[in-house]
Amino acid sequence: MADGAHPLVEQLIAVCVAAGVREFVIAPGSRSAPLTVALSRRNDITCRVVYDERAAGYIALGLAQQTRRAVGLVCTSGTAAVNFGPAVVEAYYQGVPLLVLTADRPPEWIDQQDNQAIHQHALYAPHVRASFSLPLDDGHPDTPWFVQRIASQAVTLAQGWEPGPVHINVPLREPLYPPPGHRAAPLAAPPLQVMAAAPALYEDAWPPLLAQWQAAPRKLIVAGQHPPDSALAAALNALLAADPSAALFADIVANLHVLEQGSSQRDLALGSSDPATLDALRPNLIVNFGGQVTSKYLKKLLRGHTIPLWHVRPSLIAPDTYQALRTVIPSPPAAFFTQLLERNWIGERRENGSTQRRKGAKAQGRATGNSAPLDYAIAWKQMETQGAEKLAELLATEPFGEFAAVAQVLGALPAGAHLQLGNSMAIRYANFSGLHPAHQPGRVDSNRGTSGIDGTVSTAVGAALANPQALAMLLVGDLGFFYDRNGLWHAHLPPNLRIVLLNNHGGGIFDIIEGPDRLEDAVRRPFFLTPQPLTAARTAADFGLRYWQADTAAALAAALPGFFDVNGGPALLEVETDMAINRRVFQAFRAMLGGLRLA
Repeated sequence: MADGAHPLVEQLIAVCVAAGVREFVIAPGSRSAPLTVALSRRNDITCRVVYDERAAGYIALGLAQQTRRAVGLVCTSGTAAVNFGPAVVEAYYQGVPLLVLTADRPPEWIDQQDNQAIHQHALYAPHVRASFSLPLDDGHPDTPWFVQRIASQAVTLAQGWEPGPVHINVPLREPLYPPPGHRAAPLAAPPLQVMAAAPALYEDAWPPLLAQWQAAPRKLIVAGQHPPDSALAAALNALLAADPSAALFADIVANLHVLEQGSSQRDLALGSSDPATLDALRPNLIVNFGGQVTSKYLKKLLRGHTIPLWHVRPSLIAPDTYQALRTVIPSPPAAFFTQLLERNWIGERRENGSTQRRKGAKAQGRATGNSAPLDYAIAWKQMETQGAEKLAELLATEPFGEFAAVAQVLGALPAGAHLQLGNSMAIRYANFSGLHPAHQPGRVDSNRGTSGIDGTVSTAVGAALANPQALAMLLVGDLGFFYDRNGLWHAHLPPNLRIVLLNNHGGGIFDIIEGPDRLEDAVRRPFFLTPQPLTAARTAADFGLRYWQADTAAALAAALPGFFDVNGGPALLEVETDMAINRRVFQAFRAMLGGLRLA
C-alpha cells in the first residue's frame, strides 16, 4: 500500500485473535513490521519480544506445550525464518500447536540477490500440519475473503485432533511502516467456527477388541509422552485396580505419576539380565498411547516378538515403534480407556458375576505359556520395588555424582512444581530415580519429539511464563544449557524459573553409553566427550539469576532451600561433577539392575 498500511495483514491478525490465539512471540525485524505493528496495537493479546529466533521458537513451544492452545510466532524474512526450524520440528513430533507467521519478500525478488530473500513457501514442510502463503494485496474483493479463510483454517488445524505447527508465509511490499495514528479496520466477518468433537469407535469395533483384551493373560499398557489428563488418569487407575492381569509402563513424561496403581520407576524392572524374569514381564498384548518413551530396555523387551500391539490415538496413522503394530484405535486415549473399562466390566459381570471376574483375572495371570509365578501387575511391582531399593543403596554408597544429585533434587522438589527435563542423561536419570510421593510435580515435560538438546532452556522459559503461579524447574546438562543461553536473553525472564545445571564439563553421555568406550581416547575425548571449561556463574550474573554452586551432597542440600524459595526470583543451581565418577556409578547401576530377579 502506498501509505504503508497493510489491510490484509491486519485482517490476518484479527482473524487469528478472534479464533483464540492470545499469545504471540515476536523476533524483531524490518520486513515483519506490518505484522509486528498490527500485533503491538492490540490490547487483547500478550506479545513478547525475543531477539534470537531459535530461542523465540522454543519459548513459543513452551507456552503452547502448557496451554495446549496455539501460540503465534513472528519473524522477518530470510535466515530468521530458518532459525524457527528446530522448534517447528519439535512441535510437529510432540503435537504442540504453533502458528508460525514469517514475513517474506515479494515473489518476484526471490533469487535476485535482494536482501534476506530466500525460498520460504512451505519452508518447514513436511514438519507442519499445513503450509499457506498469503496473497499480495491486488485490490480484488475476493482477496480479503481468501485471507480470512486461510487464517481460520490455520488456527483450526493447529489446534485440531492432532495439534501441531501451521505455517503462514506473508510476502510484503514496501512501504512497510504504517503512518502515525493508523488503526486497523474492524474484522470484516467472523472467523470459521469449528465445533468441539473427537473421533470415536463404531459399536461393532468393540466385540473383537474386548475378546482380545479378555483372552490376553498379560496386558501391558505403554504410556509415552502425554500432557496431564485427569479423565485418562481416572480411567487407567480404575482399569488397573480391577484387572491384575494388566500392568502399566509409564514414562516420566507420560504425566501418570498421580496414579495409585501406577509408578514412576518401571524402567528399573527391565534391566535384569535374567531371561526368565524378562520372559515373565513380556506381555501377550501391548496397548500403546502417547509420544516417545525414553526406555531402551522396553524396546529390547518388546521388539522381535510376535506380540500384537494396539496404538490408541485420534488418527488413522500410528507409528510402529515396537515392530508389533496390529491395530490402530482412532480415539483419544481417555475416551478409549473409559469405554474399555465400562464395557469390559459390564460384559464380564453379566457372564460371570463381579466376584468371579476378579478370581478369573488372577487365574489368567498364572496360566501363561511362560509360567509367570505371580499376577502380572504384581510381578511388575515386585521388580520395580526391588530395583528402587537397590538403587537407593547404591547411591548411598557410591561417590557423589550426577545420578545422586538428580535423586536428591527430585526428592526436594516442591509439590506441584512444574518439571522440565533436558535430553541426554538428564531425563534418563530422572526416569530411573522416579518421583517422590511427597514431592510430586504438577506436570513433567521434555522435548522428546525429536530428543534434541537445542531449545531446552527456552522451552522451560516458555513453560514458566505459561504457569506463573507454579515454580518451573528445568533439569539440564551443560551442553544443552550453554547451547541455549540465548533463551535467557530477553525482557521476559519469569520469576518462577529455576534451573538445575548438571555440569560435567562435556558430553558426559558419551562416557556412559555403550559404544564410545570402544574408541581410542584420542578420538573419543575431543570428538565425543568434547570437554569444555565453562561454568554458569557469569551467565547467571549476565541475566540476573540468583546463583548457587554445589559439588557435594552436603553443599547441594544446603543450597536447595534458598534455590526453591518461591519469593526469591529466577535462580540457577550448578552441580559440578566428574565424568569418571559418573561413569563408574552408572556402570555399577547397570550391574545392579542385571542382578535383579523375580522371586
